[in-house]
Amino acid sequence: MGVYSSNIIAPKGNSGMTLLSSHNDDSTVKFPDIGFDFFYNDVNCKTTININGNSWIGFTGATEQLKVNRRDAGADNIYYAKEIVNDKPVFRIRWEGHQSYSTWGTLNLVWEFILFDDSAMILIIEKIPNTGTNSFVNPELGTTTLTLESSRSYAFIPQAAQGKSYIIQEGSYIQTDIKYLMIDGNDVKNWDSVSLSYVKVSELPLTAEKFQTYGDDTYHKERTGLISTSPVLKIWSPLAEMIAPQITQTIKPKPIIVNMKEDILFSEAYIIDIVNAVVTLDNTGNGIITFIVSTDSGVTWKAWNGSSWVLVDITNMQDVKTKGMSVITLQGITEAQWTSLELLNKTIRFAWYMEVTSSVDVLKLKQIRVNYNTV
Repeated sequence: MGVYSSNIIAPKGNSGMTLLSSHNDDSTVKFPDIGFDFFYNDVNCKTTININGNSWIGFTGATEQLKVNRRDAGADNIYYAKEIVNDKPVFRIRWEGHQSYSTWGTLNLVWEFILFDDSAMILIIEKIPNTGTNSFVNPELGTTTLTLESSRSYAFIPQAAQGKSYIIQEGSYIQTDIKYLMIDGNDVKNWDSVSLSYVKVSELPLTAEKFQTYGDDTYHKERTGLISTSPVLKIWSPLAEMIAPQITQTIKPKPIIVNMKEDILFSEAYIIDIVNAVVTLDNTGNGIITFIVSTDSGVTWKAWNGSSWVLVDITNMQDVKTKGMSVITLQGITEAQWTSLELLNKTIRFAWYMEVTSSVDVLKLKQIRVNYNTV
């Protein structure tokens, strides 16, 4: 378990490291057993990590999965070391070389790479000319283009088990014994894996002993079992100094039904009937929006199902979602079909169901325009 920090870390250099390869032009060489399980895309890579003189790493074999200024380069020396940081094993790689195979001894491309036993990684750039390809094959997300600079470090932090869906940020990563507890009012709670909810284990004040006895090894984003609207997450580590962790919680809005509070009136004598309805909206991603209509000021609601108008229960969110009209259906209703809605009092109002399935979805209804047929 570890935390991200925006702090840049410096390379350690090659002192005490084991030389794996020298004067490496285009050769791919494999590291020995790194000493601990390391998962990348569900594969345990402890004995399969490769590196090439053209400045790339393959986690699962001789495949270019991390490229650092990848081009026809040359590695003067490639090193590795098994190290212990905060009582945790790490495997450190150091690549020293140049952007062109013909300029041996000119070290203008130098970087280090650190692997942790929780599948996190850090790339430390000492020198980079940025004349080649910088990219990472990010499991579940596809190839990610990297923006790399000299004297910078970059944390690769998996967001899914077994080394998948990495977030890549400039900064660093520290792995240590971290415990989590939730403060819910005056109660101290931890996550119960049986009831799948937070349960009370103590009362304030917090002590190191309570963290050691009751603390969770991982932070649970769920709020089941919490009563306070503003619970407080507490984090503890035995380190005298620890990088302040950053936890980001992304909230997805709940589905909602929006109901117009006033009718649209078309009682003027020169208006004969409705010709069509036109919807203007932004829908980027997988947002869902469906429409229903009322001709009696919201007492009853209906939707066109392709052959007739059917009743919809506006108090039942699932009924509105499944029976409501899509934008295509609503805009495709003909003049004759609108007339069959029995608009005797010449009033109409709309309601619509809205749902986003991801935090990155954009769903904004801008306008519903009703076009009339006139004398």
